[in-house]
Amino acid sequence: MARNINQYSFVVDAMLGKIARKLRLFGFDTVYDPNIDDMDILNSLKYYGRIILTNDQALIKRCKKRGINTILLNNKTELENLVTIFRTLDIKYISLQNLFHVCTCCNGIIETIIDKNSIKNQIPDRLLHSRYIFYKCSQCNKIYWIGTHIEHIACLIRDINIKLAAVN
Repeated sequence: MARNINQYSFVVDAMLGKIARKLRLFGFDTVYDPNIDDMDILNSLKYYGRIILTNDQALIKRCKKRGINTILLNNKTELENLVTIFRTLDIKYISLQNLFHVCTCCNGIIETIIDKNSIKNQIPDRLLHSRYIFYKCSQCNKIYWIGTHIEHIACLIRDINIKLAAVN
């Protein structure tokens, strides 16, 4: 049975920033700090209950000793690592509908901007007049909009779903 992706949350090791951004983009609650060290991950209660994603064999061993859920990411490509995560968690499908829920920068909640004029000084005029919907992070105030990058993300999601559907 496929599970609801929103039930998973992660701590991503410092070497895997691109994976953290993609997981946030897909709607996962994901903690990432490029300066975090292994002992912070192991000792901090704020990371309790999260799945640790790492390519560090020593961290995997320490997590196992403490009974902490971990997933080893030792594949060559981002696509393969993402598929490893989803297969490990029995996630059968990633949907485009989960996009724009979690900020890729800070993990904050993304909200739809009702009044475009409220952000007119934060984005170029050409965008303000060419886009209809904008989003803003409730924590860091980063502004988002639907652009050509969505096509690239859609292709990545398609490739992930093809691999998830393939029989091992």
